[in-house]
Amino acid sequence: MAETDATEHSLIGLPAELLLHILAGLEPLDLANTAQTCRTLHAHSYDDQIWQPLVSRNLPEPITEPTPLKSFRDLYVAHQPHWFLPRHRIWFSDSEPSGKLLVARYDPRRGCIEAYAVVAQRGLPTLQFWEKDREVIIHSFNPRISLALDQPVLKLDVDSPRTNDARNNHPSDRGYAPPSHYSKEILMETFAEAGLYSSFMLCRSLPAAAQTEQTSLWPPFRVPAVSRVRNESGDGFSSSGHRPTRLEEVSQHNFRLRKWVEYSGRRSSPRIMSFTSPNGIAAALGMNGPYFAAGLASSERGGMSIRMPEDITTYATLPQSALTPTAEKPWQGIWCGDYSGHGCEFLIMLQPDRQDERPWPGGMDWLRQWFRGGRRGSSSSADSYASAQEDINFPDAAETAGEATAPQLFPSDVLNGFIEAPFGQMETAAHESTDYKDVPSGRLEAIKLTGDPNVPRGEYTFIAPDIGHAGFMRVADEEIFKGARVVKSAGHIAGRGFQENQYTPSQLIMISHDRLAQFWEGFGHISYYQRVDLDALMKSGLPLR
Repeated sequence: MAETDATEHSLIGLPAELLLHILAGLEPLDLANTAQTCRTLHAHSYDDQIWQPLVSRNLPEPITEPTPLKSFRDLYVAHQPHWFLPRHRIWFSDSEPSGKLLVARYDPRRGCIEAYAVVAQRGLPTLQFWEKDREVIIHSFNPRISLALDQPVLKLDVDSPRTNDARNNHPSDRGYAPPSHYSKEILMETFAEAGLYSSFMLCRSLPAAAQTEQTSLWPPFRVPAVSRVRNESGDGFSSSGHRPTRLEEVSQHNFRLRKWVEYSGRRSSPRIMSFTSPNGIAAALGMNGPYFAAGLASSERGGMSIRMPEDITTYATLPQSALTPTAEKPWQGIWCGDYSGHGCEFLIMLQPDRQDERPWPGGMDWLRQWFRGGRRGSSSSADSYASAQEDINFPDAAETAGEATAPQLFPSDVLNGFIEAPFGQMETAAHESTDYKDVPSGRLEAIKLTGDPNVPRGEYTFIAPDIGHAGFMRVADEEIFKGARVVKSAGHIAGRGFQENQYTPSQLIMISHDRLAQFWEGFGHISYYQRVDLDALMKSGLPLR
Protein backbone atom coordinates (compact mmCIF):
# COMPACT_ATOMS: atom_id res chain seq x y z
CA MET A 1 0.00 0.00 0.00
CA ALA A 2 2.87 2.36 0.84
CA GLU A 3 4.46 1.62 -2.52
CA THR A 4 1.21 2.43 -4.32
CA ASP A 5 0.91 5.75 -2.51
CA ALA A 6 4.52 6.60 -3.36
CA THR A 7 3.90 5.90 -7.03
CA GLU A 8 0.76 7.97 -7.10
CA HIS A 9 2.58 10.96 -5.63
CA SER A 10 5.67 10.66 -7.88
CA LEU A 11 6.33 12.15 -11.30
CA ILE A 12 5.21 9.06 -13.16
CA GLY A 13 1.95 9.08 -11.22
CA LEU A 14 0.85 12.30 -12.95
CA PRO A 15 -1.73 12.21 -15.76
CA ALA A 16 -0.14 11.65 -19.17
CA GLU A 17 -1.16 15.08 -20.45
CA LEU A 18 0.50 16.83 -17.52
CA LEU A 19 3.61 14.68 -17.76
CA LEU A 20 3.99 15.49 -21.48
CA HIS A 21 3.59 19.19 -20.68
CA ILE A 22 6.45 18.95 -18.17
CA LEU A 23 8.73 17.00 -20.52
CA ALA A 24 8.03 19.49 -23.32
CA GLY A 25 10.04 22.05 -21.35
CA LEU A 26 13.22 19.97 -21.54
CA GLU A 27 16.03 20.24 -24.06
CA PRO A 28 16.89 17.21 -26.25
CA LEU A 29 19.84 16.05 -24.12
CA ASP A 30 17.74 16.28 -20.98
CA LEU A 31 15.04 14.21 -22.68
CA ALA A 32 17.63 11.58 -23.58
CA ASN A 33 18.73 11.37 -19.94
CA THR A 34 15.13 11.24 -18.72
CA ALA A 35 14.38 8.35 -21.08
CA GLN A 36 17.01 6.23 -19.32
CA THR A 37 15.38 6.43 -15.87
CA CYS A 38 12.40 4.09 -16.30
CA ARG A 39 10.08 2.52 -18.87
CA THR A 40 7.28 5.02 -18.26
CA LEU A 41 9.45 8.10 -18.77
CA HIS A 42 11.18 6.37 -21.68
CA ALA A 43 7.86 5.99 -23.50
CA HIS A 44 6.75 9.54 -22.80
CA SER A 45 10.16 11.03 -23.72
CA TYR A 46 9.82 9.56 -27.21
CA ASP A 47 6.41 11.10 -27.87
CA ASP A 48 6.21 13.10 -31.12
CA GLN A 49 4.18 15.79 -29.38
CA ILE A 50 7.46 16.73 -27.67
CA TRP A 51 9.83 16.29 -30.62
CA GLN A 52 7.82 17.99 -33.35
CA PRO A 53 8.26 21.46 -31.75
CA LEU A 54 11.96 20.74 -31.18
CA VAL A 55 12.40 20.18 -34.91
CA SER A 56 10.14 23.03 -36.01
CA ARG A 57 11.82 25.65 -33.82
CA ASN A 58 14.78 25.50 -36.20
CA LEU A 59 12.60 26.20 -39.24
CA PRO A 60 10.76 29.30 -40.48
CA GLU A 61 7.51 27.32 -40.60
CA PRO A 62 6.54 24.20 -38.62
CA ILE A 63 6.38 20.85 -40.41
CA THR A 64 3.67 18.25 -39.85
CA GLU A 65 5.35 15.04 -41.06
CA PRO A 66 8.77 13.52 -40.20
CA THR A 67 9.28 12.24 -43.77
CA PRO A 68 11.29 10.15 -44.66
CA LEU A 69 11.59 8.81 -41.10
CA LYS A 70 8.91 7.38 -38.85
CA SER A 71 9.10 9.84 -35.96
CA PHE A 72 10.14 13.41 -35.26
CA ARG A 73 12.59 12.15 -32.68
CA ASP A 74 14.33 10.03 -35.33
CA LEU A 75 14.39 13.05 -37.64
CA TYR A 76 15.86 15.28 -34.95
CA VAL A 77 18.57 12.76 -34.10
CA ALA A 78 19.40 12.15 -37.78
CA HIS A 79 20.27 15.82 -38.32
CA GLN A 80 21.73 16.55 -34.90
CA PRO A 81 23.87 18.73 -34.50
CA HIS A 82 23.22 20.36 -37.89
CA TRP A 83 19.90 22.08 -37.16
CA PHE A 84 21.75 25.37 -36.73
CA LEU A 85 22.14 25.51 -40.52
CA PRO A 86 18.46 26.18 -41.38
CA ARG A 87 17.94 28.04 -38.11
CA HIS A 88 20.41 30.80 -39.07
CA ARG A 89 19.52 30.62 -42.80
CA ILE A 90 22.15 33.03 -44.17
CA TRP A 91 25.78 31.96 -44.64
CA PHE A 92 28.72 33.64 -46.41
CA SER A 93 32.14 32.25 -47.26
CA ASP A 94 35.77 33.33 -47.11
CA SER A 95 36.74 32.10 -50.58
CA GLU A 96 38.85 34.78 -52.24
CA PRO A 97 38.11 37.12 -53.82
CA SER A 98 34.47 36.52 -54.71
CA GLY A 99 33.08 34.72 -51.67
CA LYS A 100 29.66 33.12 -51.80
CA LEU A 101 26.29 33.82 -50.19
CA LEU A 102 24.13 30.83 -49.26
CA VAL A 103 20.59 30.28 -48.05
CA ALA A 104 20.23 27.13 -45.94
CA ARG A 105 16.88 25.46 -45.40
CA TYR A 106 15.20 22.17 -44.63
CA ASP A 107 13.34 20.38 -47.42
CA PRO A 108 10.40 18.52 -45.81
CA ARG A 109 9.74 16.54 -49.00
CA ARG A 110 13.09 14.77 -48.89
CA GLY A 111 14.03 15.25 -45.24
CA CYS A 112 17.37 16.88 -46.04
CA ILE A 113 19.16 20.05 -45.01
CA GLU A 114 20.47 21.89 -48.05
CA ALA A 115 21.98 25.22 -49.00
CA TYR A 116 21.98 26.99 -52.34
CA ALA A 117 23.98 29.94 -53.63
CA VAL A 118 22.17 33.25 -53.95
CA VAL A 119 22.62 34.66 -57.46
CA ALA A 120 21.50 37.83 -59.18
CA GLN A 121 21.10 38.89 -62.79
CA ARG A 122 21.27 42.53 -63.75
CA GLY A 123 19.29 42.07 -66.92
CA LEU A 124 19.81 44.33 -69.89
CA PRO A 125 20.90 47.70 -68.43
CA THR A 126 19.75 51.03 -69.75
CA LEU A 127 21.63 54.28 -69.43
CA GLN A 128 20.48 57.82 -68.91
CA PHE A 129 22.19 61.09 -68.17
CA TRP A 130 21.78 62.85 -64.85
CA GLU A 131 19.97 66.15 -65.21
CA LYS A 132 22.20 67.66 -62.51
CA ASP A 133 25.28 66.92 -64.60
CA ARG A 134 24.88 65.74 -68.19
CA GLU A 135 28.30 64.09 -68.08
CA VAL A 136 27.21 61.68 -65.34
CA ILE A 137 25.64 58.37 -66.39
CA ILE A 138 22.96 56.58 -64.36
CA HIS A 139 22.85 52.81 -64.78
CA SER A 140 19.41 51.24 -64.38
CA PHE A 141 19.25 48.37 -61.89
CA ASN A 142 16.38 45.97 -61.28
CA PRO A 143 18.13 42.74 -60.30
CA ARG A 144 16.49 39.32 -60.49
CA ILE A 145 17.62 37.59 -57.31
CA SER A 146 17.15 33.85 -56.90
CA LEU A 147 18.71 30.63 -55.68
CA ALA A 148 20.87 28.48 -57.96
CA LEU A 149 18.61 25.46 -57.51
CA ASP A 150 20.30 23.37 -60.19
CA GLN A 151 23.14 22.43 -57.82
CA PRO A 152 23.20 22.55 -54.02
CA VAL A 153 26.36 23.78 -52.33
CA LEU A 154 25.50 21.80 -49.19
CA LYS A 155 23.26 18.75 -48.81
CA LEU A 156 22.91 16.62 -45.68
CA ASP A 157 20.60 13.62 -45.95
CA VAL A 158 19.31 11.65 -42.97
CA ASP A 159 21.71 8.83 -43.93
CA SER A 160 24.70 10.77 -45.27
CA PRO A 161 27.89 8.72 -44.73
CA ARG A 162 30.67 9.92 -42.44
CA THR A 163 34.42 9.40 -42.58
CA ASN A 164 35.94 6.52 -40.70
CA ASP A 165 38.15 6.70 -37.64
CA ALA A 166 41.47 6.33 -39.47
CA ARG A 167 44.40 7.88 -37.64
CA ASN A 168 46.39 10.52 -39.46
CA ASN A 169 50.03 10.08 -40.32
CA HIS A 170 51.31 13.38 -38.99
CA PRO A 171 54.32 13.04 -36.62
CA SER A 172 52.39 14.82 -33.87
CA ASP A 173 49.11 12.95 -33.56
CA ARG A 174 48.45 14.39 -30.14
CA GLY A 175 47.63 17.81 -31.58
CA TYR A 176 44.93 16.42 -33.83
CA ALA A 177 41.27 16.09 -33.00
CA PRO A 178 40.59 12.56 -31.74
CA PRO A 179 37.99 10.67 -33.76
CA SER A 180 34.46 11.39 -32.64
CA HIS A 181 30.98 11.82 -34.04
CA TYR A 182 31.61 15.57 -34.25
CA SER A 183 35.09 15.58 -35.76
CA LYS A 184 34.17 13.35 -38.68
CA GLU A 185 33.35 14.77 -42.09
CA ILE A 186 30.13 14.02 -43.97
CA LEU A 187 30.21 13.11 -47.64
CA MET A 188 27.72 15.13 -49.66
CA GLU A 189 26.11 14.44 -53.02
CA THR A 190 26.39 17.94 -54.47
CA PHE A 191 28.10 17.19 -57.78
CA ALA A 192 26.61 15.27 -60.70
CA GLU A 193 29.94 15.19 -62.54
CA ALA A 194 32.15 12.15 -62.07
CA GLY A 195 35.31 12.76 -60.08
CA LEU A 196 34.03 15.78 -58.12
CA TYR A 197 33.44 15.36 -54.39
CA SER A 198 32.58 17.48 -51.39
CA SER A 199 32.24 17.04 -47.65
CA PHE A 200 30.92 18.97 -44.67
CA MET A 201 32.76 19.54 -41.40
CA LEU A 202 31.82 21.16 -38.13
CA CYS A 203 33.89 23.96 -36.58
CA ARG A 204 35.14 24.81 -33.13
CA SER A 205 34.89 28.50 -32.24
CA LEU A 206 38.06 30.40 -31.45
CA PRO A 207 38.05 31.79 -27.89
CA ALA A 208 37.67 35.56 -27.74
CA ALA A 209 41.00 35.84 -25.89
CA ALA A 210 42.77 34.34 -28.92
CA GLN A 211 41.19 36.75 -31.41
CA THR A 212 43.37 39.71 -32.38
CA GLU A 213 43.57 42.13 -35.29
CA GLN A 214 46.53 40.10 -36.57
CA THR A 215 44.69 36.76 -36.46
CA SER A 216 43.30 35.43 -39.70
CA LEU A 217 39.61 35.15 -38.79
CA TRP A 218 36.31 34.52 -40.45
CA PRO A 219 34.36 36.65 -40.35
CA PRO A 220 36.67 39.66 -39.90
CA PHE A 221 36.06 42.08 -37.04
CA ARG A 222 34.30 44.61 -39.27
CA VAL A 223 31.48 42.09 -39.78
CA PRO A 224 29.27 41.45 -36.72
CA ALA A 225 29.36 37.86 -35.47
CA VAL A 226 28.47 35.81 -32.42
CA SER A 227 31.59 33.67 -32.85
CA ARG A 228 34.61 33.54 -35.13
CA VAL A 229 37.00 30.83 -36.33
CA ARG A 230 40.42 30.77 -37.90
CA ASN A 231 40.42 30.58 -41.68
CA GLU A 232 44.05 29.60 -42.14
CA SER A 233 45.53 26.21 -41.34
CA GLY A 234 48.60 24.24 -42.30
CA ASP A 235 47.02 20.89 -41.55
CA GLY A 236 43.70 21.00 -43.38
CA PHE A 237 41.83 22.19 -40.28
CA SER A 238 42.39 18.79 -38.66
CA SER A 239 43.79 19.83 -35.28
CA SER A 240 41.80 19.91 -32.06
CA GLY A 241 41.73 23.71 -32.21
CA HIS A 242 39.63 23.51 -35.37
CA ARG A 243 37.49 20.40 -34.95
CA PRO A 244 35.08 19.71 -32.09
CA THR A 245 35.12 16.40 -30.27
CA ARG A 246 32.14 17.06 -27.97
CA LEU A 247 28.73 18.58 -28.59
CA GLU A 248 29.44 21.63 -26.43
CA GLU A 249 32.44 22.47 -28.63
CA VAL A 250 30.42 22.62 -31.86
CA SER A 251 30.15 26.14 -33.25
CA GLN A 252 26.56 27.09 -34.00
CA HIS A 253 27.68 29.92 -36.29
CA ASN A 254 30.41 28.43 -38.52
CA PHE A 255 31.09 25.38 -40.67
CA ARG A 256 33.47 24.31 -43.43
CA LEU A 257 33.13 22.62 -46.80
CA ARG A 258 35.83 20.65 -48.54
CA LYS A 259 35.89 20.12 -52.31
CA TRP A 260 38.27 17.99 -54.31
CA VAL A 261 38.72 16.22 -57.62
CA GLU A 262 39.57 12.55 -57.75
CA TYR A 263 39.91 10.32 -60.79
CA SER A 264 40.22 6.56 -60.98
CA GLY A 265 39.32 4.20 -63.81
CA ARG A 266 38.78 1.21 -61.56
CA ARG A 267 36.01 2.23 -59.22
CA SER A 268 32.91 4.38 -59.15
CA SER A 269 32.73 5.39 -55.50
CA PRO A 270 35.03 7.86 -53.72
CA ARG A 271 37.60 6.50 -51.30
CA ILE A 272 36.33 8.71 -48.54
CA MET A 273 34.90 5.70 -46.74
CA SER A 274 38.02 3.49 -46.75
CA PHE A 275 41.33 5.29 -46.72
CA THR A 276 44.12 2.70 -46.83
CA SER A 277 47.80 3.00 -47.49
CA PRO A 278 49.65 -0.32 -47.71
CA ASN A 279 53.44 -0.44 -47.61
CA GLY A 280 53.74 3.18 -46.45
CA ILE A 281 53.02 4.57 -49.93
CA ALA A 282 50.97 7.48 -48.59
CA ALA A 283 53.63 8.50 -46.10
CA ALA A 284 56.28 8.42 -48.80
CA LEU A 285 54.12 10.70 -50.92
CA GLY A 286 53.54 13.16 -48.09
CA MET A 287 49.93 12.18 -47.46
CA ASN A 288 49.86 13.18 -43.81
CA GLY A 289 46.27 14.20 -43.26
CA PRO A 290 43.59 12.09 -41.62
CA TYR A 291 40.97 12.97 -44.19
CA PHE A 292 41.26 13.30 -47.96
CA ALA A 293 44.94 14.32 -48.17
CA ALA A 294 45.90 15.20 -51.72
CA GLY A 295 48.14 12.87 -53.71
CA LEU A 296 48.01 9.27 -54.84
CA ALA A 297 46.76 6.25 -52.93
CA SER A 298 45.80 2.69 -53.67
CA SER A 299 42.10 2.33 -54.24
CA GLU A 300 39.93 -0.20 -52.50
CA ARG A 301 39.67 -2.23 -55.72
CA GLY A 302 43.27 -1.99 -56.76
CA GLY A 303 45.11 0.50 -58.96
CA MET A 304 45.92 4.12 -58.19
CA SER A 305 43.62 7.12 -57.85
CA ILE A 306 44.72 10.63 -58.75
CA ARG A 307 43.68 13.47 -56.46
CA MET A 308 43.89 17.16 -57.26
CA PRO A 309 44.63 19.82 -54.63
CA GLU A 310 41.74 20.34 -52.25
CA ASP A 311 39.81 23.47 -51.42
CA ILE A 312 38.45 24.16 -47.92
CA THR A 313 36.01 27.03 -47.47
CA THR A 314 34.92 28.50 -44.15
CA TYR A 315 31.39 29.85 -43.72
CA ALA A 316 29.88 32.15 -41.12
CA THR A 317 26.43 33.53 -40.40
CA LEU A 318 25.20 36.95 -39.34
CA PRO A 319 23.37 37.85 -36.12
CA GLN A 320 19.64 38.22 -36.61
CA SER A 321 19.91 41.81 -35.37
CA ALA A 322 22.11 42.69 -38.35
CA LEU A 323 19.60 41.21 -40.80
CA THR A 324 16.53 42.90 -39.39
CA PRO A 325 15.69 46.56 -40.07
CA THR A 326 14.18 48.55 -37.21
CA ALA A 327 12.62 51.99 -36.85
CA GLU A 328 15.98 53.33 -35.63
CA LYS A 329 18.03 51.34 -38.16
CA PRO A 330 15.82 51.04 -41.25
CA TRP A 331 18.61 50.28 -43.75
CA GLN A 332 20.05 47.24 -42.01
CA GLY A 333 19.94 43.94 -43.87
CA ILE A 334 21.30 42.25 -46.98
CA TRP A 335 21.40 44.22 -50.21
CA CYS A 336 22.36 43.65 -53.83
CA GLY A 337 24.59 46.22 -55.53
CA ASP A 338 25.37 47.05 -59.14
CA TYR A 339 29.10 46.83 -59.88
CA SER A 340 29.00 47.32 -63.63
CA GLY A 341 31.49 44.99 -65.32
CA HIS A 342 31.77 42.87 -62.18
CA GLY A 343 28.02 42.24 -62.17
CA CYS A 344 25.93 42.06 -59.00
CA GLU A 345 27.39 41.73 -55.54
CA PHE A 346 25.76 41.15 -52.16
CA LEU A 347 26.33 43.41 -49.18
CA ILE A 348 25.40 43.69 -45.54
CA MET A 349 24.25 47.19 -44.61
CA LEU A 350 24.98 48.08 -41.00
CA GLN A 351 24.03 50.98 -38.76
CA PRO A 352 26.29 50.38 -35.73
CA ASP A 353 25.66 52.05 -32.40
CA ARG A 354 28.15 54.77 -31.55
CA GLN A 355 30.00 52.58 -29.03
CA ASP A 356 30.34 49.80 -31.64
CA GLU A 357 31.77 51.95 -34.44
CA ARG A 358 35.23 50.89 -35.53
CA PRO A 359 37.99 53.39 -36.42
CA TRP A 360 37.96 54.61 -39.99
CA PRO A 361 40.01 52.61 -42.48
CA GLY A 362 43.36 54.26 -43.10
CA GLY A 363 42.44 55.01 -46.70
CA MET A 364 39.81 57.46 -45.46
CA ASP A 365 42.31 59.63 -43.58
CA TRP A 366 42.71 62.10 -46.40
CA LEU A 367 38.93 62.73 -46.38
CA ARG A 368 38.77 63.65 -42.70
CA GLN A 369 38.95 67.36 -43.26
CA TRP A 370 36.26 67.22 -45.93
CA PHE A 371 33.90 65.31 -43.64
CA ARG A 372 34.61 67.82 -40.87
CA GLY A 373 33.98 70.78 -43.14
CA GLY A 374 30.73 72.77 -43.35
CA ARG A 375 28.15 72.66 -46.06
CA ARG A 376 26.20 75.31 -47.88
CA GLY A 377 22.95 75.39 -45.98
CA SER A 378 20.29 77.91 -45.14
CA SER A 379 20.66 80.05 -42.06
CA SER A 380 17.62 78.36 -40.56
CA SER A 381 19.46 75.07 -40.36
CA ALA A 382 22.89 76.44 -39.49
CA ASP A 383 22.49 76.01 -35.75
CA SER A 384 21.27 72.44 -35.94
CA TYR A 385 24.09 71.56 -38.30
CA ALA A 386 26.72 73.10 -36.02
CA SER A 387 25.33 71.12 -33.12
CA ALA A 388 25.41 67.91 -35.14
CA GLN A 389 29.03 68.56 -36.11
CA GLU A 390 29.95 68.62 -32.43
CA ASP A 391 28.18 65.30 -31.86
CA ILE A 392 29.71 63.37 -34.74
CA ASN A 393 32.63 61.20 -33.69
CA PHE A 394 35.35 61.77 -36.26
CA PRO A 395 38.48 59.85 -35.23
CA ASP A 396 41.67 61.83 -35.11
CA ALA A 397 45.10 60.79 -36.30
CA ALA A 398 45.97 59.09 -33.00
CA GLU A 399 43.07 56.63 -33.38
CA THR A 400 44.25 55.45 -36.78
CA ALA A 401 47.99 55.58 -36.15
CA GLY A 402 48.25 51.83 -36.56
CA GLU A 403 46.45 51.82 -39.92
CA ALA A 404 47.56 52.76 -43.40
CA THR A 405 48.56 56.40 -43.69
CA ALA A 406 47.40 58.97 -46.21
CA PRO A 407 47.25 57.59 -49.74
CA GLN A 408 49.59 58.12 -52.56
CA LEU A 409 46.38 59.40 -54.11
CA PHE A 410 45.07 57.26 -56.96
CA PRO A 411 46.86 55.34 -59.71
CA SER A 412 46.43 57.15 -63.01
CA ASP A 413 45.04 54.05 -64.72
CA VAL A 414 42.26 53.82 -62.11
CA LEU A 415 41.14 57.40 -61.78
CA ASN A 416 42.71 59.68 -64.36
CA GLY A 417 42.55 63.33 -63.39
CA PHE A 418 40.51 62.68 -60.25
CA ILE A 419 42.49 64.80 -57.81
CA GLU A 420 41.61 68.10 -59.44
CA ALA A 421 37.90 67.36 -59.55
CA PRO A 422 36.19 65.97 -56.47
CA PHE A 423 35.94 68.77 -53.97
CA GLY A 424 34.73 71.31 -56.50
CA GLN A 425 32.09 68.90 -57.73
CA MET A 426 31.03 68.10 -54.19
CA GLU A 427 30.62 71.72 -53.21
CA THR A 428 28.59 72.62 -56.29
CA ALA A 429 26.32 69.64 -55.57
CA ALA A 430 25.78 70.89 -52.02
CA HIS A 431 23.69 73.87 -53.06
CA GLU A 432 21.54 75.72 -50.58
CA SER A 433 18.99 73.35 -49.15
CA THR A 434 17.23 72.73 -45.87
CA ASP A 435 17.34 69.30 -44.30
CA TYR A 436 14.28 67.54 -42.97
CA LYS A 437 13.64 67.92 -39.24
CA ASP A 438 13.29 64.24 -38.35
CA VAL A 439 16.22 62.41 -39.89
CA PRO A 440 18.21 59.30 -39.00
CA SER A 441 21.61 59.64 -37.40
CA GLY A 442 24.84 57.72 -37.04
CA ARG A 443 26.99 55.79 -39.45
CA LEU A 444 25.82 53.70 -42.39
CA GLU A 445 28.35 51.23 -43.73
CA ALA A 446 28.15 48.62 -46.46
CA ILE A 447 30.37 45.53 -46.35
CA LYS A 448 30.74 43.10 -49.22
CA LEU A 449 29.53 39.56 -48.59
CA THR A 450 30.63 38.75 -52.13
CA GLY A 451 33.39 40.60 -53.92
CA ASP A 452 35.47 40.97 -57.06
CA PRO A 453 39.18 41.00 -58.00
CA ASN A 454 39.44 44.68 -57.05
CA VAL A 455 37.66 44.86 -53.68
CA PRO A 456 37.12 41.33 -52.27
CA ARG A 457 34.51 39.90 -49.93
CA GLY A 458 34.63 41.06 -46.32
CA GLU A 459 35.75 44.61 -47.18
CA TYR A 460 33.87 47.88 -46.94
CA THR A 461 32.35 49.07 -50.21
CA PHE A 462 31.30 52.45 -48.82
CA ILE A 463 30.97 54.28 -45.50
CA ALA A 464 28.75 57.26 -44.77
CA PRO A 465 30.16 58.55 -41.44
CA ASP A 466 26.93 60.32 -40.53
CA ILE A 467 23.63 60.10 -42.38
CA GLY A 468 22.10 62.76 -40.16
CA HIS A 469 22.47 66.54 -40.23
CA ALA A 470 26.28 66.36 -39.99
CA GLY A 471 26.59 64.52 -43.31
CA PHE A 472 23.69 66.20 -45.09
CA MET A 473 24.40 67.77 -48.48
CA ARG A 474 21.04 68.49 -50.07
CA VAL A 475 17.53 67.26 -50.81
CA ALA A 476 17.38 66.07 -54.41
CA ASP A 477 15.21 68.19 -56.66
CA GLU A 478 15.91 66.32 -59.92
CA GLU A 479 13.00 64.21 -61.09
CA ILE A 480 14.66 60.78 -60.85
CA PHE A 481 15.64 61.20 -57.17
CA LYS A 482 13.19 63.89 -56.14
CA GLY A 483 12.82 64.26 -52.37
CA ALA A 484 15.72 61.93 -51.50
CA ARG A 485 18.27 63.08 -48.96
CA VAL A 486 21.87 63.15 -50.19
CA VAL A 487 24.68 62.66 -47.66
CA LYS A 488 28.46 62.51 -47.81
CA SER A 489 30.02 59.09 -48.16
CA ALA A 490 33.35 57.50 -48.99
CA GLY A 491 33.39 54.86 -51.74
CA HIS A 492 36.03 52.13 -51.65
CA ILE A 493 38.06 51.54 -54.81
CA ALA A 494 41.18 49.51 -55.59
CA GLY A 495 43.26 48.06 -58.38
CA ARG A 496 43.18 44.35 -59.22
CA GLY A 497 44.37 42.15 -56.40
CA PHE A 498 43.13 44.72 -53.86
CA GLN A 499 46.18 46.86 -54.55
CA GLU A 500 46.40 50.59 -53.75
CA ASN A 501 42.97 50.54 -52.15
CA GLN A 502 41.61 54.00 -51.45
CA TYR A 503 38.40 55.83 -50.57
CA THR A 504 36.93 58.42 -52.90
CA PRO A 505 34.42 61.18 -52.03
CA SER A 506 30.93 60.10 -53.04
CA GLN A 507 27.33 61.07 -52.56
CA LEU A 508 24.88 58.57 -51.07
CA ILE A 509 21.36 59.19 -52.39
CA MET A 510 18.86 57.81 -49.86
CA ILE A 511 15.88 57.01 -52.08
CA SER A 512 14.02 54.75 -49.62
CA HIS A 513 14.64 52.14 -46.95
CA ASP A 514 14.84 49.51 -49.71
CA ARG A 515 16.76 51.39 -52.38
CA LEU A 516 19.90 53.57 -52.39
CA ALA A 517 22.08 55.10 -55.07
CA GLN A 518 25.72 56.13 -54.97
CA PHE A 519 27.28 58.89 -57.05
CA TRP A 520 30.90 57.87 -57.65
CA GLU A 521 32.21 61.32 -58.51
CA GLY A 522 35.61 60.32 -59.80
CA PHE A 523 34.06 57.81 -62.21
CA GLY A 524 31.18 59.98 -63.36
CA HIS A 525 28.41 57.44 -62.80
CA ILE A 526 25.59 56.62 -60.40
CA SER A 527 24.81 53.03 -59.43
CA TYR A 528 22.07 51.49 -57.31
CA TYR A 529 21.67 49.20 -54.30
CA GLN A 530 18.50 47.15 -53.74
CA ARG A 531 17.39 45.33 -50.57
CA VAL A 532 17.17 41.53 -50.85
CA ASP A 533 13.86 39.92 -49.83
CA LEU A 534 15.13 37.07 -47.63
CA ASP A 535 11.69 35.60 -46.98
CA ALA A 536 11.04 35.25 -50.72
CA LEU A 537 14.42 33.58 -51.18
CA MET A 538 13.64 31.02 -48.48
CA LYS A 539 10.53 29.95 -50.40
CA SER A 540 12.15 29.94 -53.82
CA GLY A 541 11.56 26.64 -55.62
CA LEU A 542 9.36 25.17 -52.89
CA PRO A 543 5.79 24.08 -53.70
CA LEU A 544 2.97 26.38 -52.63
CA ARG A 545 1.14 25.22 -49.53
